[in-house]
Amino acid sequence: MSSPAALVHTGGRLQTGHPPARDGDELSQPLEPANVRAFWGSQAEENRQPPSSIGKNGLDVAELRSLLSTIIHKSAYKGAVKMGLYTQRCCDLYESLDANGRVAFLRLLSVEFCAPKGEAQALAGGYLESLAQSSDPAQSALMARALRDSLTPQYAELIDQINRLPGGFAFVVRMRADMLEYIRSHRDDGAMRAMSDMLMRKLETWIIGTLDLKRITWNSPAYTIEKLGQYESVHAVKSWLDVRRRLGYGRRCFGFFHRSVPMEPLVFVWVALTDSVTANVQSILQEREPTTPEGEATAQCAIFYSINSQPGLSGVDLGNFLIKRVVGVLRAELPNITTFCTLSPLPRFRAWLDQWLTPECLASPPQVVAVSEDARRALIARAPHAHTWTAALKHIIDSRGWTGDQATVDAMEPVVRALGAHYLVNVKRGKSRAAYDPVANFHLRNGACLHRINWRGNTSYSGLRQSLGLMCNYNYVLNRIEDNNERYVHDGSIAVSGDDPFIAQAKATTHLAKL
Repeated sequence: MSSPAALVHTGGRLQTGHPPARDGDELSQPLEPANVRAFWGSQAEENRQPPSSIGKNGLDVAELRSLLSTIIHKSAYKGAVKMGLYTQRCCDLYESLDANGRVAFLRLLSVEFCAPKGEAQALAGGYLESLAQSSDPAQSALMARALRDSLTPQYAELIDQINRLPGGFAFVVRMRADMLEYIRSHRDDGAMRAMSDMLMRKLETWIIGTLDLKRITWNSPAYTIEKLGQYESVHAVKSWLDVRRRLGYGRRCFGFFHRSVPMEPLVFVWVALTDSVTANVQSILQEREPTTPEGEATAQCAIFYSINSQPGLSGVDLGNFLIKRVVGVLRAELPNITTFCTLSPLPRFRAWLDQWLTPECLASPPQVVAVSEDARRALIARAPHAHTWTAALKHIIDSRGWTGDQATVDAMEPVVRALGAHYLVNVKRGKSRAAYDPVANFHLRNGACLHRINWRGNTSYSGLRQSLGLMCNYNYVLNRIEDNNERYVHDGSIAVSGDDPFIAQAKATTHLAKL
C-alpha cells in the first residue's frame, strides 16, 4: 500500500514531515527503537508519491480505508514499532483535517470497521450447537470466547493502538469529543453512537488507577490554568482576574489528572469556603475573597459550585470520585468545615416547563403542583387577561423585562420555587425512577440530600434562560451517603435535609404525580 503519510492534501501540496506535537507528548517517553530512523528512511520515497484521489475535505477515502485496514488487521505487521508508526500517521492525518474531514474519517471508521455480521452469525450458531451437543465445558468456553471476539468492533483495535502512543489517551478523548459534537445534530446515526459508547467504556477502563488528585492554584502552570477557562461549562470564566479570584483565599480548585497528560485536568471542581450554605452563585463569583488565609479558619461550609470535565469524557463518571476525594482533603486540611454542599443549576427546568405548559394546563392547572391560593392570585394580578396562574406564568416568562419589575419578581418566587421542587422531586426520566434533571440525578445517585431550592440563585443571562434563575443545594451528609445512594438506586427515594417548605410540599404530592 502507499504510505499513510501521503494522505493529506492542503493548499495544493501534500502534508508530510514531522508530526505535530499533541498535548502531553513533551511529557511522555517517546519510542526510541534502533530501527526507527531506518524505517523513516525506507519510507522517504514512498512519502513523495501523490495520493490517488483527494476529496473536497482533504481526505483520500481509498487511502484512509487502506491505512485503517493495515492497522486494524495488522496486514503489514512487522513488530510494535512499525505498527506504532502507522498508527501515529493515522493520528496525524486526523488532526490535519477540518471538521468535515474528521466527520468523514469517523463515519468511515464506524460503518466499515464495526463488528462483521456474517462471522458473528456463524459463530453464534456454532456456539448454540456446541451447548446442545457437547459436554466438554472447555470447548464451549472456546466457542464463547470466539463469539465474544467476533462481536467486538474492529475499530477497537485502532483505539487500543492509539492509546499505546505517547499522548494517545488525550488524542482519544479529543476524538470522542468530535464524535459527541457530531451526534448532537445526528442522533439517528446509530453506528457513530455505538462507537462513542465503546470509547466511553474504554476510557473508563483506562482511567482506573491512573488518576492523580491535584490542587490547582494561581501558581500552577499557565497551561493548566488556561484549561480551566476552556473547559468551564457552568459559569463562564471572563478574564484572568476572574480565574485569580476563583483560585484565591477562601476558594479551592481540585482536579483529576491522567499520568500521560499531567498538565491538563480531565475533571475539576471549584469550591468556595463560606460561613453558611450559599444561595446565590453571584455572591461567590463576584465577591472579593478574604485577603488573609485566617479567614478560612472560620469557614463552616464547603460549597461545590461547578464541576466540569473535558467534552470527550461525557458519560464517564469521574465527578463522583472527585467530590469524595476532595471532601477527604478538605476535612484533613480544615477540620472546621462540617458541611459539604453544592450550589447546582437546573439545566433543563425551563425546557421542561415550556413543555408542561400545554393548552390544557393553561386552561386548567394540574393539582400536582402545590401552589397556595395567595400565590396564585398574586401571580394572576401581574398578568393582564390571564384567568389561571399557569396562563399568568406563561405570559410573564414569555415577556421581556419581567426581572426588572420587583412586584412581578416577588409574585413569581413562590410559584417558581414550587414548580422547581416538583420538577426535582417528582419528574422522572421516562419510566425509570431516576430524576429527569441530569444534575439532580448525578448528586442523588451519589448519595446527596436535596437541601434547598434557591430563588434568584443565578441571575445571569444563562441562569435565567435555563431555569428562570433557580438553583438548588445538594447536601452531602457524610454519615447518610451510603444509605441515600442505596435507596435512590433501589426505588428512586430522594433524601432530604433542611426545612425547605417547597421540597416538603413536593414530597407530600408525590402520590399525585404517579397517577
